[in-house]
Amino acid sequence: MDQKQAGTPKLRHQPPTSRFWESVTILQRRRTTVIAVFATLAILVHLVLRFVLRTPAGMQQMPLLATLVFGGIPLVYELTRNLLRREFGSDLLAGISIVSSVLLHEYLAGSIVVLMLSGGEALENYALRNASSVLRALAKRMPAIAHRKRDSVIVDVALDEIAVGDTLVVYPHDICPVDGTVIDGHGVMNEAFLTGEPFEIT
Repeated sequence: MDQKQAGTPKLRHQPPTSRFWESVTILQRRRTTVIAVFATLAILVHLVLRFVLRTPAGMQQMPLLATLVFGGIPLVYELTRNLLRREFGSDLLAGISIVSSVLLHEYLAGSIVVLMLSGGEALENYALRNASSVLRALAKRMPAIAHRKRDSVIVDVALDEIAVGDTLVVYPHDICPVDGTVIDGHGVMNEAFLTGEPFEIT
């Protein structure tokens, strides 16, 4: 196999998102999820108090006020910090909506915005964690050595010793260590870990 790219093995030591998740604590990663769950439960309690138990209006608003205090204040504070750093995004409109709903005493609308904002961030964090776990799984599957062929002699070498133009031998059931071009023989490769598609190439 005529190898084209020898930089791929670096993924074994440093997945792209590992430094990001090392700098973020577990509490910070779960904060938006906790707020989203709390907002959902608070809205459900409000609906029960309002339409089922028909309690006084003041009691009906208590779960919503708790949501705006527990979830709205941290979210608005974070959005304000982003605004001061001149980092603008669609979340800024959500923050304005939360503040406006409080000023207009539309606590249900404000709680729904809190749920939408925190729920969106929680789903985004979940997707990012899944993506990083797939990258880590792919990195763990990287082989530690490759079989280099020179003058009819096959020698096992470390991946960082492979140079462009080396001829490598890939045995049956081996994981292809680098990118390259097949110059002799044939086989079937599974690219599911790279592309996500359960197709085999020959």
